[in-house]
Amino acid sequence: MATKKTEHSGIPFSALKISEPLLKVLDEKAYSLATPVQKRLIPVLLGGSNVIVSAQTGSGKTLAFLLPVLEKIYAAGEVKHHYPKVFVLSPTKELAQQIYEVAKPFAAAVDLRAVLLQGGGRRTAETTRLKSGADIVVATPQRALEHIEARHIDIRSIQHFIVDEADMMFDMGFVGYLEKIFEKMSPRSQKIIVSATITPRVVKLAKTYIKPLTRIELDPPGKIADTITQMLYPVVRSKKEALLAWLISSNHFEKVLLFVRKKELADGVAAYLREWNYKVGILHGERSHQERKKSLNAFRTGDYQILVATDIAARGLDISDLDVVINYDIPHVKHDFIHRVGRTGRAGKEGIAITLVSPDETEQLNDLQKVLGGKIKEVILPEYAPKEAKARGYFLSALRPKRKTASQRKRTETPGITQKGKKRKTTKRDGFKAFDAAKPKTDKRKDSRRGSRGKK
Repeated sequence: MATKKTEHSGIPFSALKISEPLLKVLDEKAYSLATPVQKRLIPVLLGGSNVIVSAQTGSGKTLAFLLPVLEKIYAAGEVKHHYPKVFVLSPTKELAQQIYEVAKPFAAAVDLRAVLLQGGGRRTAETTRLKSGADIVVATPQRALEHIEARHIDIRSIQHFIVDEADMMFDMGFVGYLEKIFEKMSPRSQKIIVSATITPRVVKLAKTYIKPLTRIELDPPGKIADTITQMLYPVVRSKKEALLAWLISSNHFEKVLLFVRKKELADGVAAYLREWNYKVGILHGERSHQERKKSLNAFRTGDYQILVATDIAARGLDISDLDVVINYDIPHVKHDFIHRVGRTGRAGKEGIAITLVSPDETEQLNDLQKVLGGKIKEVILPEYAPKEAKARGYFLSALRPKRKTASQRKRTETPGITQKGKKRKTTKRDGFKAFDAAKPKTDKRKDSRRGSRGKK
């Protein structure tokens, strides 16, 4: 979201040409100053440009694209007919619900109607809401395409098309739906792609369907907000659960988002924490939408102290007053680590990110710290740390360079080839070396024996 009323270097939203009705809602929500991504993106979108944008997770990207498109519709005059003008695609039901909740008060302030379309619910109820009139549609990709192909939505009338969390769309296999929707979209509509990381696949998609295209990147890949304090706890794998429980109890954490790699592990860790009388919710793909929604709402209201989640399930979620994120392990996709810790320290607030790492995760840790561009501060607890870490006083000494492949080693060992892979100028010495190498080898000991017999 935007920055709350705290000390922050930014500009007021009124300086970004936002109209009074929208400014009033911002004030009611206690958003005073625009975040860097809002400051950069809002004027560009008000100018009508097509954009692909990336910024830190938790930097306020949702309002950065919602405010300018609502402002443009409001500035065009009174809306007499309610039909889809803004179309927002989000990869998960939870994210779609989140965007919808953010959009509702701002849409109402300028007499616009918002509707949420997502799988798991009755499509007939959604069709009825669409027919009664909707200006803003927030949807998941598959359900959006179903309504488009059923002609419940006139896709050619869309003025602003937004794809949120585009990199996650690829991770979840939704690119086929995106391509079909892009192909049906009017070339006159403003197109906006929002992504925490701009991957080559995202760039290819954007260049295929969006021309001209403005690219905005606020932070380098691997950048984590300065408001987040990171700590790394080396631990023997068999003691991970015990260390986890000790960290939560000794630090008196009131709200903990705990990330794990696998669904089965999420269930197991949650069961262990419940044995210690913690109130725990679970968020992963094997649970139904209603179960995930119940767990998430209970965590937000404080009924659950801990939420155990997998990477995809919790990606992009905005949970207020979340002080700490704990990584039970290192994710398979290293950039998912950035998304994990980005659930805390949002919108200029301070947060803590704790990572538990076992000896069998050394290589993953080394690769992760290369992505981050530096070491995470280590905390050695003698009762839990591996014996090597206790003896040395540290777990991972420094970032190790990547191992050379066989082809790279061969190239550096080949005469006439420099380590940069460029051929150097051949000299006479190289010719003599080749000549000597080609000569048949003789046994020096036999030659010496023959010579000695001849002398006698």
